[in-house]
Amino acid sequence: MGTIIESGNKYRVGKVQSIFILVVLTLLYTMSFADRSILSVVLEPMKTALGLTDTELGVIQSMFSIGMAILTIPASFFVERWSRRGSIGIMAIMWSFATLATGFATKFVHLIIVRFLVGVGEAGYNPGSTGWLSLVFSKERRGRVLSIFGIGAALGTILGLIIGGIIVTRTGDWRAPFYVFAFPGIILGIITFFFKDYATVKEKGEHALDKQHLSEWIGILKIKSVLFNTLGMTFWGLFYITFLGWLPALIMRVYGLDSAQAGTIVGVAALLAIVGMPFGGWIADIWQRRYKAGRAYMMTVAQLLNMILTGMLLFSLGGPLQIFIIILVAQTVIVTMIAPMSTSISTDIIPVKHRITGHSLTILIGYIAGAALGPWLVGLISDAFGGGSEGLKIGFLFIYPALLLAVIFHFVNARKYYAKDCARCSDQVFEEVKK
Repeated sequence: MGTIIESGNKYRVGKVQSIFILVVLTLLYTMSFADRSILSVVLEPMKTALGLTDTELGVIQSMFSIGMAILTIPASFFVERWSRRGSIGIMAIMWSFATLATGFATKFVHLIIVRFLVGVGEAGYNPGSTGWLSLVFSKERRGRVLSIFGIGAALGTILGLIIGGIIVTRTGDWRAPFYVFAFPGIILGIITFFFKDYATVKEKGEHALDKQHLSEWIGILKIKSVLFNTLGMTFWGLFYITFLGWLPALIMRVYGLDSAQAGTIVGVAALLAIVGMPFGGWIADIWQRRYKAGRAYMMTVAQLLNMILTGMLLFSLGGPLQIFIIILVAQTVIVTMIAPMSTSISTDIIPVKHRITGHSLTILIGYIAGAALGPWLVGLISDAFGGGSEGLKIGFLFIYPALLLAVIFHFVNARKYYAKDCARCSDQVFEEVKK
């Protein structure tokens, strides 16, 4: 059992409550990624039905990231300074209705608006949920807990790709998956309103928008390990989020598959790769106990392996499909380790007072400079080179060096900054109560 402290008040957190919170938040995370990934498996039939270009498809994908980036700080601010359960419940219901609305879109401009709103709804969910879990579970268990939470991303991707692809192929309608996947998020969002909420960590007389609070929050990027972790994840997101969004369409173009077949290939790869997520968190926790910068070095190794396997994957396109799938599974195993480890690193080095909004600041930078730019850029390059499979491959080769920059920034962080910044950051609101 744990205790959360605010101005002398104590809030008991039982083991059953902690597990229940973890399960529900993970399921919501699953649905958020399902709602995101549906789009990637319907790109080709949607392009045909609405007469869109690759550049327009890239813009539609980028609008989600722009919505995430613009609203992630305001949304996270409400989570951290107002109510975790209220904010997260509202966000879940909002992104689920926006997902439903995607199925009713009939024009390019409609798709821009609704995908932007899906991003707005999901904007504060990751930092809000991980910040909440960091107070429910102790620092020693954080890597494993956040890895379990991170499984939701893989599960959601699997559901969106496989089930979404099957629905499209069976119905012949690219809109159908959006109708199906909207409702679970609404139900889970309502459930969060019944959670016991936890205290905002603040000092006596503090106001959320006062000068001291804002200067402390903006100063988070002065923490060198936060800055380098953010830069590493920005370049990783520039390539990988773009790659994941276009991957089913790329497979369909190269190998002549339908939505169900392409979605199943990518989804099964993600299913097999789920083992990588808790395994990566477990190894990172072990390294962290033995070496002061173990978690950051584990991140560097994962980024390096990801760069190598992604290069092999790109050059295997057009060859035997079986070889491509084997490399895809190996690459996906490594990729699933990266985001949870980055979250663990962030919660290790950002003071608890600003942990949620601080994490959202790093997400804002990552989405604006990385994830929002990549899909549009690849689509633009694809059209410039005639579209089709060759156009997309050239687009990905153009942004591939971003993965090397990710390796460099994470290595510098592990080598110089993470251990010192981690030692200076404590979870002063968490106490173990033995009973």
